Amino acid sequence: MNPSILHYSRGGNSGKALLFLAFAVVAFVVAGLMYDDAHAPPPPPVPLAGGLWPAPAPRRDPLAPLHMIVLIGAGCGCLFYAARHGRRAATARVAARIENGRLYSDLLHDAGIGSLDARDITQLLVDRADRLPGDLSVSVGLGARFRHGLYLAYRTDQGPGVLRLMDNDVDGGTEQLRRFAAYLEAWRKPAADRARQA
Repeated sequence: MNPSILHYSRGGNSGKALLFLAFAVVAFVVAGLMYDDAHAPPPPPVPLAGGLWPAPAPRRDPLAPLHMIVLIGAGCGCLFYAARHGRRAATARVAARIENGRLYSDLLHDAGIGSLDARDITQLLVDRADRLPGDLSVSVGLGARFRHGLYLAYRTDQGPGVLRLMDNDVDGGTEQLRRFAAYLEAWRKPAADRARQA
């Protein structure tokens, strides 16, 4: 594979899209069941044999409307990520590329930066995701031991920033991330040497 280009992985992004879609379906179904339960009429009281009345029905959850709103919000968030990963899987676009010592990426474009010069890169790492700099939530941290990622810190006129790509985001996985990082490092060293000589 070409070490100067990272393509979004169709398989990895298809799996993520299906996972987020499944989470969205579960969230909407549970919210619907809660809605049905909250609006169901109470069962009619029927006396038991001997004239005894049954125990009263359990009280409904007073926070059910709040839970439904949270579930619908979570479902919408999952739909957003399902659409994002589905679009990546359908188009198989370029995640990042290096041309003439400049890094181009959709992730940089989302941050308002068209491209990044090799001199602007302050840190470049490929390692297990839980060893990379930055804070991880507990759930992400548990899965991060099984994933590898590319961590690229940069500083531009707009300020510092970070670009992260995971091995299941790109075709070729960890090995392609390592080749890409080595190729970028080869561009980065001459740029740093020229900056020191100037």
